[in-house]
Amino acid sequence: MEIDKAIRECDDSRLKTKYTNAIYVIKRVLALYSIQEVALSFNGGKDSTVLLHLLRAGYVLHKAEESSSQDVADGENTFPIRTIYFETPTVFPEINSFTYETASTYNLQMDILRLDFKSGLEALLKANPIRAIFLGVRIGDPTAVGQEQFSPSSPGWPPFMRVNPILDWSYRDVWAFLLVCKVRYCSLYDQGYTSIGSIHDTVPNALLCIRNDNNSEQKFRPAYLLADGRLERSGRVKKFSAPVCGKLSSVCNGLKIEDLNSNNMLTASIIAVGDEIFSGLAQ
Repeated sequence: MEIDKAIRECDDSRLKTKYTNAIYVIKRVLALYSIQEVALSFNGGKDSTVLLHLLRAGYVLHKAEESSSQDVADGENTFPIRTIYFETPTVFPEINSFTYETASTYNLQMDILRLDFKSGLEALLKANPIRAIFLGVRIGDPTAVGQEQFSPSSPGWPPFMRVNPILDWSYRDVWAFLLVCKVRYCSLYDQGYTSIGSIHDTVPNALLCIRNDNNSEQKFRPAYLLADGRLERSGRVKKFSAPVCGKLSSVCNGLKIEDLNSNNMLTASIIAVGDEIFSGLAQ
């Protein structure tokens, strides 16, 4: 399988460890539940793209432990895990296109839900025997608070197991995986976007801006060149104005971001937008 081969042949020992641990979680789930009882929440963002390819690798490795060589070969060309996509009116067109293209490329059995995420999830679980859902949640995400690799759904929600194979992955780990495995990701990440929400609260990361003294259109370096992964969400702000080269944008909170920059202080603003994984906010 090309993903497993790429990781095992790379020289990144940290990435190898992260990969091995994530695959272990995935194989545990596939051993505990039937294929009909698991699903992947996919939204086209970098984190869920990593998760998709981890699941592809994990499924093949799981099959290898219990099936014939022919079954394994067949498994590399199929992905039977149900995929859930919550499509919203405020999603970036590039994210939407990438999601549909990915579904076509890997023959994903994708359920497209256009309800609010709680109602959509209730309807999905009522119609299907899903007991566990793979999520691309990472520590530092607003929705990661209190979660572990296996976390039951919150009170008031339909009962299912949240499975977070990349919970302990950093921004650096995500990009190391995508680049080492040479898999496609949404084109917005090559335009300076480091964390993607809706069209109303996401701008390119100003720290990736390429300075241009000719007052022409601003250009940005790709997301994988962000030096400090802790600032990945600094582009998740209301679009009051265009990002200023080298300066972090901020939601108005009584402080002027210009004052923070002039004092050589860097701050990353975080907007809590609910359960981003299910609401289609991509990360």
